[in-house]
Amino acid sequence: MAQQDTQKIIVSQSMLKFTQDYCKQINLNLPLKDMVAITNVLQDYCVNGYSKEIGSRLEAIDNFIKNKFDNE
Repeated sequence: MAQQDTQKIIVSQSMLKFTQDYCKQINLNLPLKDMVAITNVLQDYCVNGYSKEIGSRLEAIDNFIKNKFDNE
């Protein structure tokens, strides 16, 4: 396995763990599909750095989480 592939796997696992821990910390139960979607955005940020598009995607995640709390 190439070094780059290994790094991508590590980033993916780390971001999934981060997402899981964050959801536990704020007491938010998300379906697996939502957790994977959030993980993909965070992974993209880790690999490619911050951009206007990433900022918009992170803002959408924040709004999604806020709406989840407002509806509970």
